[in-house]
Amino acid sequence: MKDARSASSYISRQVESSRLFFFEPGEEEDFGVVFGGFERCGPDYRIDRRNFPWFCLEFVSRGAGALVLGGASHQLRPGSFYLYGPGLPHRIESSADHPLGKYFIGFTGSGVADFLARYEIEPGFVSRCLKGEPIRRTFDMLIDRGVRKSRLARPLCALITRELLLLCRDDAADLGNTDSVAFATYNRARELIERDFLDLQTLSATAAACGLDAPYLCRLFARYHDESPYQFLTRLRMDHASRLLLEENATVKSVAAALGFKDAFHFSRVFKSVHHVPPSRFRQSMHPQWPG
Repeated sequence: MKDARSASSYISRQVESSRLFFFEPGEEEDFGVVFGGFERCGPDYRIDRRNFPWFCLEFVSRGAGALVLGGASHQLRPGSFYLYGPGLPHRIESSADHPLGKYFIGFTGSGVADFLARYEIEPGFVSRCLKGEPIRRTFDMLIDRGVRKSRLARPLCALITRELLLLCRDDAADLGNTDSVAFATYNRARELIERDFLDLQTLSATAAACGLDAPYLCRLFARYHDESPYQFLTRLRMDHASRLLLEENATVKSVAAALGFKDAFHFSRVFKSVHHVPPSRFRQSMHPQWPG
């Protein structure tokens, strides 16, 4: 079995940022996690492998790209997920205009093949979840446990990985249901919000930018998403704020101003509603030596 040190050599360097963890599972484990994380791909991101030593589930949370898996071609969009493993060639490319943001988890063990076969999600499986927020939250929990490296991190990550596989399988969409004018309109609106979230602050401005009225935009998101359009916009803006806060010279006041908040206190309340900690504490937890 490959060890965790060699696992890191399979991680692409064509990324703008990433959050990763690695384990070295024991030979006796029937289901063990090797690595996991999230990466914001660069516009030149491209992976082309003839083989891979572990099973790997990937989930696209933003952006667009292309996948060739076992000789079949697929478009990658938010909510896309796919599974590959030993002996299955795969190529993953990011769109240069809308780079991928994706989660991934690598795992192995004597019981993996039986588990995958039992739930009909074997290597080569490709689908899409229309409402991917529960999967995104579960991946975030996985990464949090993996990064902590606590005494129970390995068994917890193995359990969460099983949960992720079952969630993806259970929520796999009938892709025929996405072939409609309504879904195309939703997809266009979502892509616009992902692209222009820094310029949008309100639901009415977002709907106007999408060329829709606000009630219809809300109905589209209720049908195809698991956040309202305003919640989706706010999460994108606060994710961007979290990245700005990790820059060495950034202050809470300067980040608030960069996102168009006139009041840093208001910004702090919105940030806490998304990340569950105020921005000053977020900075301190990531970089204890920096002032709040």
